[in-house]
Order: sequence, then C-alpha cells, then structure tokens
Amino acid sequence: TQDREGVLDAAGRVTSALGDASAGVPGDGLGAEIVDEAYRQLTAAFDPVHGGFGSAPKFPSAHNLTFLLRYGHLRDDPRARAMADKTLRAMAAGGMYDHVGFGFHRYATDARWLVPHFEKMLYDQATLALAYTEAYQATGDAQHARVAGEILEYVLRDMTSPKGGFYSAEDADSEGVEGKFYVWTADEVEEVLGAERAAPFLAAYDVTAAGNYHDEATGEATGTSIPHLREPLDDATREALAPLRAELFAAREARVHQPVAEVEQLAG
Repeated sequence: TQDREGVLDAAGRVTSALGDASAGVPGDGLGAEIVDEAYRQLTAAFDPVHGGFGSAPKFPSAHNLTFLLRYGHLRDDPRARAMADKTLRAMAAGGMYDHVGFGFHRYATDARWLVPHFEKMLYDQATLALAYTEAYQATGDAQHARVAGEILEYVLRDMTSPKGGFYSAEDADSEGVEGKFYVWTADEVEEVLGAERAAPFLAAYDVTAAGNYHDEATGEATGTSIPHLREPLDDATREALAPLRAELFAAREARVHQPVAEVEQLAG
C-alpha cells in the first residue's frame, strides 16, 4: 500500500536473476566456488552438540537444510547429510515442535531447541515439510517422513480457512499470555488421562511437577512444562503413547485458541 512500484521492481529483478541462473547465463549463476563457500560457512557455524547453526536464538532455516541434503547428494559428502539429519532430528524432538498438535513454532530462544517463540508460521510449515521429505529421500529414515506428514496434517486441520485459503500464522499468545495454549502442568495431564495412564506420557515428554518453562522476561519458573523428547521414541512406545496424545489434544482444544492471520484466497 505504501511502495507498490518499489516492491514490483524488486520482484522483477529477483525473477530476472533467477531466470538467468537457471538458464546458465555466465557470471550470473551460482558457480561451484560459491556453493562450496556456502557449505564451508554452514560447517563453521554448525552446532555439533544440539544441531542447528550458531547460538541462541535458533531458527529452523529449512533452506540451509535442503541445501546440505542436496550438497551431500551431489558431492557424495556424508558430513553435509549428517549436519542436516542431526538438526532435523533435534528440532523434531525439542519443544519447538508441537508434540501434542503437530507443526513447528517460529524459532527456539535457546540453543537446544527447548523453549520456542510459540507463534506458528505457514511458510515454516511449508519449507520444513519439504526439508523433512527430502531428508527421508536422502536417508530412508521413516521418522523424517512421519514428521513431514504430521506437519501437513496440522496445516490441513488448523491453518486451512473454511473460505478456501490458508491462515498465514497462529499468534504466540492466548488470553494475553505467550505459550499458555501449549504448556502443561503434570496435574493437568493427570486430570485428562488419570495418574496411572499419564505416567508414561509425563516421563517420555519431560512434563514434571517443577516444570521446565521459565518466563522469558523474568527468568522465573512458571510450574508448567513444554512437552519435548529427552530420548528418541521407538516405534512401539510411540504407538502406545499415540492415544494418550490424542486425548490431550482433544482436551487442549477446549482452551482459548490463539488468534490467526488469514491470507486472502487469490482469484483465478
């Protein structure tokens, strides 16, 4: 609304540059030297302990991960594939992933992917679904395929408007409190599942009486927990926990939802 001509001009220049690169115009494409330098920079920034690149905050940066997967394939470089694989696993295990309702939050405020900024963006779901799909193609690991499918399940269920378009984002706040919709106390889980049935879920997803979520502004413990996996789940355990997760999801649906931002459906 304020600089339409400037936006159109920038879009035209980007489109032209991409067209030249795909057509192999000399000097305008991404040559091997530039591609190798990008790989070296990602390698230098890689966090070998927690995955991802750099320190906190950490963004999913799906384009870096698909770059590494393709670089690993083209250069037959197992390290490139391993960096992408470790990062994708760590993100899917951490609190940045919604283990109850699926889909990824915006970014992690810490280095180990535990505490997210709870907003969910449509474009993150789109690019991460591609990254996990390509990781499955590269590694054959069914875990990556499962995460890709769960992301799409979330988008179709919660980010698709009855009008036919998509919601561009879900807000981080509900009832004016960031993350309130997503966090749990151990008592809340036990109230839904019963103490005996809740025990394996609490243990697997590290939901404790003390809580693992601290207020970002004050650093004070909130007594609530962000569900995340401390250890990978084997197939049998995941299958056993699936109905418990479904019951918790149904209970969570009764909470006050976060506002959504809607993208107008394009005509034609």
